Amino acid sequence: MIRKTYPPLFIVLFFGQLLLISHGTAGPREDGLQAYRQGHYQEAIRIWQPLAQAGDVELQYNLGVMYSEGRGVDQDPDRALQWFQSAAQAGDSDALARLGRMYALGQGVDKDPTQAAKLLQNAARKGNASAEYNLGVLYANGLGIKQDAELAMRWYYRAAEQGHVGAQYNLAHMHEYGTGIPKDLREAFRWYEKAARAGAADAQANLGLMYFNGHGTEKDPVLAYAWLSAAAEQKLNGAENNKAYVFARLGRDEKRQAEQLAAEFIKKHRP
Repeated sequence: MIRKTYPPLFIVLFFGQLLLISHGTAGPREDGLQAYRQGHYQEAIRIWQPLAQAGDVELQYNLGVMYSEGRGVDQDPDRALQWFQSAAQAGDSDALARLGRMYALGQGVDKDPTQAAKLLQNAARKGNASAEYNLGVLYANGLGIKQDAELAMRWYYRAAEQGHVGAQYNLAHMHEYGTGIPKDLREAFRWYEKAARAGAADAQANLGLMYFNGHGTEKDPVLAYAWLSAAAEQKLNGAENNKAYVFARLGRDEKRQAEQLAAEFIKKHRP
């Protein structure tokens, strides 16, 4: 029996991306950027720190990430917090989002979902996709803010339209099951497909099941097998069994086509 389904992503996710923006002019800022790109993190910190102390907001954020994740230095949540706070006070949306993460998870600070919600709201209003997504997570689960499925969906949409894969997946799941909103399988299919093409294994698996069952689209067991194969390649729990279940129900020609398509999807649709 085929297994259904993979749940929404309820973990607050952030990625430690630096703002590696070249301003096109020679100088210490660009020297630090070059050092960072070459993996010389300690040298980048040495160059950037005085510039950050002088008020460079992007570099304040970058130093926060480096101290938070231990790039070129020992992990130091207190110093990371100081740099993120400096950048956030200047209105930097990435810093506001990272601070929201810290308060949501209790990393380097006492866990405070209410403060997390405030920070994420500020960042989300500036169009920060990660903050929009995470604010959606807080609204969906009533963490530090009154639970509201409609507002969760609105923030997921904003993030999803900017290409945020987690938001695309959660939005699809809400539409598939009618979680606080009317069920809409076509809309669920649309967003699962976007997330699947971006390499999200859970979305690939659920998209495969929608093709197999004809939910939100016409039945297509060949495409079902291909998407389940992509998810199984990423070792998603249950995907291998579902893939085998579908394959056993294909005709000879369908099996050949499905295996060819699966190889293509595995190569093309990775994270």
